[in-house]
Amino acid sequence: MFRKNLILTLALSLAAISPALAQSTGGLSKVNVETTAGSAGAALFAAKGEGFFAKHGIDANITLVNLMPNFPPALVAGSEDVAFMVTTTFLQAIEGGLDLVAFAGGSATSHKLSPEAVIGATGTSLKNPPDFIGKKVGVPGIGATLQVMFRYWLDVNHVDSEKVKYVEVAFPTMRDQLAGHSVDAVVATDPFIAQMVNTKAGYVATTLNQVIPENLQLVMYTSTRDWAKSHPKEVAGFRAAIVEGAAFAKANPDKTKDDINVYAKLPAAVMKSVEIGYQLPELKPEMIAWWIDAMKQQHMLNTTPDVTKLIWKAP
Repeated sequence: MFRKNLILTLALSLAAISPALAQSTGGLSKVNVETTAGSAGAALFAAKGEGFFAKHGIDANITLVNLMPNFPPALVAGSEDVAFMVTTTFLQAIEGGLDLVAFAGGSATSHKLSPEAVIGATGTSLKNPPDFIGKKVGVPGIGATLQVMFRYWLDVNHVDSEKVKYVEVAFPTMRDQLAGHSVDAVVATDPFIAQMVNTKAGYVATTLNQVIPENLQLVMYTSTRDWAKSHPKEVAGFRAAIVEGAAFAKANPDKTKDDINVYAKLPAAVMKSVEIGYQLPELKPEMIAWWIDAMKQQHMLNTTPDVTKLIWKAP
């Protein structure tokens, strides 16, 4: 409850001092986008790098933000127009009183890929669910999808997920936190998994995708409802660019990795081993509803929002 109130307080205070920033630039509509540098955003980075945003009238200004809980306040403040936000943070912000919507899907769960994993610090021997009892595990945000997935994995394997200590660790600092043994493990996605494993800071203790149903939205393109309502052309153009970006990422994974690395800035050898997340621009209520049930079981949500009202459809 404290985190939800904090998100709402930050959002309202920032909104008082920050103007909306969408504007026209050289015939293109400028849209400020916040994201992390993870491979889950492959369609976003491909859409930027391959010119799909410009094709659809969008000048996408991409900013990297390390911790997911920072995303909702930035949207409400107007310092960002679109956030590539994990579904669970989105739902917590809704329960906290923010009027946000999702207008395109990003990365979704898939049993064919393994881009979500728990990385144990080198020198530890973490593998089975009971091994994590009492351990300190870094997550990219309290309430983030990766934390919910990890807790779900523990719970379905009959280990009380509340017996693990969770701390927020930004993706770019996970390798150093593991190497310094500030945490026993982290829950991560690529390209950060590849970075940690390739530099021998850690090892894959377990993957998480196999225990989660397929085609659930992990991350979505979100905005405030007011922004979506007042920028129908930008929403349509952004969505169209993401659809093209997703198709490009599937057909051209190596070039997409180059597009991601413009922002991730990892060694070429590390980036080459990255597994690109499953890009699914489609949004359906059932892709979000599962997270609500899981979060309520983990005492991260108290209410059941109407998912149909959270998916933006132009009037």
